[in-house]
Amino acid sequence: MPRMNAIGIENNLDRARIRKLLATGLLGCVLTGAGDFLLGYATPVDVGGGAFDAMLSTAPNLSDGALFAGGLLGMIGLFIEGLSFFGVWRLMADAAPRLAHTYRSGIFFYLWLAPVGCHMNVGLLNYAYKQLWLVSPEAANAAVTPMYCAFCIPLYALLVVGWVPMLVAQWKAFAQGKTPYPTRAKWFTLATGAVPTLVVALLLGADTALGGGIGTMFLSVGNAVTFGGLLATLPSEERFEEFRARLATRS
Repeated sequence: MPRMNAIGIENNLDRARIRKLLATGLLGCVLTGAGDFLLGYATPVDVGGGAFDAMLSTAPNLSDGALFAGGLLGMIGLFIEGLSFFGVWRLMADAAPRLAHTYRSGIFFYLWLAPVGCHMNVGLLNYAYKQLWLVSPEAANAAVTPMYCAFCIPLYALLVVGWVPMLVAQWKAFAQGKTPYPTRAKWFTLATGAVPTLVVALLLGADTALGGGIGTMFLSVGNAVTFGGLLATLPSEERFEEFRARLATRS
């Protein structure tokens, strides 16, 4: 295996180690989902501003405890998820080193930006908006657009730059049979969980606390589908041995 992929976990297809990483990643998704739900579970107020203001319209009705707990839970959960993605990386590293290299780069973007740069920023911005709203709704609306543009959008854009190629690499590796899984495991990906979650949130109503809470969780549910689906359908040790033997005949 190329040296560029020699990082993360031991240099072998260790089924037990991969299983532990997938289970740990699923736990991380539960923590992140709980944090997301806390940051979104509130009825919105009429902010009377633009699109950025509307994104924070639930902040005045969120308690400080929900904001603090939501931020911390999500930060911890996302960091656990990021480390656990090395289990998915290891599945493709031998048979598809180029795709694995792209995937690994995406993990670094995720660890760098998702826990603090993106998730904690959401909690902080909601808290700041809430405090400004209590003083003056006009002041809150006037401050939110430059805050979003300066502190959130650049980080979101960087995360997308690193995360989308990671998701594409995962899809291609599973679809091309570059892992011990059958090719149908390609469907255990972010979109498979995220899109239905957004649909459910819209059906419940974006202007309801439950709809807002579930809608905020869409990325967490998407990652949970990845970890949970791969964990539930983890091939047997015999299948791993067959995959190793096939790789050995190609080298």
